Amino acid sequence: MLLLRSLEEIDMVATRSRSWISLAIFGTFSLLSGAAQAADMSWSGLYRVEGLKIENSELNSTRRDKAYLLHHLILQPKMVAADGVTIYGRFDLMNAAAYPDSQLGQVFGNGPGEVAPGNLNNRTSNVLAQHGSDESLAVTQLYAHWVHEFGSLVVGRAPVQFGLGMTHNAGQGMFDHWFDTRDMVGYKIVSGNLFFFPMMGKVNEGNLGIEDDVNDYMIHVQYENPETDLALGVMLEWRVATNAGTDTPTGASGIGGAGSVVTNSYKHQLRNLYVSQRNGSFKFGLEGGMQTGKTGVRQSVGAPEIDMNGYGIAAEVNYKKPESKWDWTLKAGVASGDDPGTNNKFEGFIFDRNYDVAMLMFNHPLGQADFLRTSLNRDTTQSPSSRVDEEAVSNVFYLSPRFQNQWKERTSWGASFTYATLDTAPIVGANVGSDLGFEVDFNLTYKPYDRLTWVTEAALLFPGDAWKGGTQNFDNKFAYGVSTKAAISF
Repeated sequence: MLLLRSLEEIDMVATRSRSWISLAIFGTFSLLSGAAQAADMSWSGLYRVEGLKIENSELNSTRRDKAYLLHHLILQPKMVAADGVTIYGRFDLMNAAAYPDSQLGQVFGNGPGEVAPGNLNNRTSNVLAQHGSDESLAVTQLYAHWVHEFGSLVVGRAPVQFGLGMTHNAGQGMFDHWFDTRDMVGYKIVSGNLFFFPMMGKVNEGNLGIEDDVNDYMIHVQYENPETDLALGVMLEWRVATNAGTDTPTGASGIGGAGSVVTNSYKHQLRNLYVSQRNGSFKFGLEGGMQTGKTGVRQSVGAPEIDMNGYGIAAEVNYKKPESKWDWTLKAGVASGDDPGTNNKFEGFIFDRNYDVAMLMFNHPLGQADFLRTSLNRDTTQSPSSRVDEEAVSNVFYLSPRFQNQWKERTSWGASFTYATLDTAPIVGANVGSDLGFEVDFNLTYKPYDRLTWVTEAALLFPGDAWKGGTQNFDNKFAYGVSTKAAISF
């Protein structure tokens, strides 16, 4: 009887709990409905699925294979809260835990098993699993935009984009895997075809009672003339970190080499210039950047502070007649490389990882050493066959002509040829050659619907002598890659 009474009491409590839960859910939806009636809410987004296989990323005789599938969902709410006031957000679902703060997507096969051996059971064993590991929701953007007759105000975590996307790239491309955002306050002043946009970005907030923050001070000035298709832009960025907030990477894969230490504040100045012009069937775009400043690092205590001084240039020329099915483009550029023989200064310049030139080169890690000198931008301690497309343009000169042909109404095909040489020898005293070789890429694009795009690509890489590492005598064997990917926007 006591057991029966206890069960009845438990059931009564559960019933009341369910009632309260139902009431709470109903109240929540009522509030949301009321908010929806008070404001104009709309949603957009993108879902993509990608498959990739690369044979011989290390370019050696082992010919290790890299293959993976991934998918990703982006949801972008837009709420018009009042006249001229719009709130933007972005939610990323199915994210790569090994690559936080990216939009790479979740790699297929993320099981529930423990990384290290432990007390495995039916909930944490991969071989016994009947479900994948739960994924978290990432909020990557949330900002308000107030537009009025004198200009506009931006407050919150907002995307940053400039020029060709060589340095500041918001990752708005259909298959971009990275993005640039800032927690910022900015005010854009518009006058005719010219705007002036000063911004202050909080990169990192340290201890609230100590000045140990990392701040960005940015100014974007741009002139755009729709009648002549001329655009001229300047982007200036000053990043300032206090002594306590400076965490510049040091050591063999950082700045200063083995034994280097952080003793001062980090400060850099980034200056980017952009120009684009359309003239008939031709369109030309050019972006140049220069980075200078103080790293806050010394090779040892008492040694001079290490300065930075690097530069990069990216150019794109496009030719397409209005009625032609052929679309021709030439990409060319140069990025200075950090000389490993001069640890008392840093001369490297690294493009944004979203700026792609070829399918393999400057996109996926290759070879058996850090030839492009991008250790500040990626994990160079791991094998290239175990890493995704986290490589970037640096320490190179490249030339890449390409074309695209609109074969049928919804089908196009194209190809590109990319040749590159090193800017600086990446290994001290090894007599490394400069020829990186060339890559030939092919693509087939099918759009069965306006919002659905399916792309299949193949890449053939013919490595040059540079990948041998001079006296290191590495292999420089042939490599190839195949990918197929689809994205649907809504």
